[in-house]
Amino acid sequence: MEQISISPMRVAKVTLLGFAAGVCSAVLLTLLFSALLALGVPDGAIPLFTYLTVFFAAGCGGLCAGMKGKTRGLLFGLCAGIAFFLLHFLSSALFGEITASLLTYLATEVVGGIFGGILGVNLRRS
Repeated sequence: MEQISISPMRVAKVTLLGFAAGVCSAVLLTLLFSALLALGVPDGAIPLFTYLTVFFAAGCGGLCAGMKGKTRGLLFGLCAGIAFFLLHFLSSALFGEITASLLTYLATEVVGGIFGGILGVNLRRS
């Protein structure tokens, strides 16, 4: 197996790519879930849709980061998940309020990013 260097610049580049993919997928998932709500899904499903959106968006970001990184999917997925959480945290600080529920979002986004990163590396190898 070839050894691929892991410079800080490379980590930043791969993380930024995964972050961009995560943001794009978050927008698409938000539009999808908005359409479902408009079709009559009860409003009680909004928290579930929110967690699914952040999990799959961070997972998509981790997947792209893992595929681009070629190795160390856990690291690249973790970085993409943390970057996605930072966006979430900053938007909450600017436009809303910071609550304890942000910790559950942190866990959801980091776990989604890690799963995506590991999956991305393994899909790249096969």
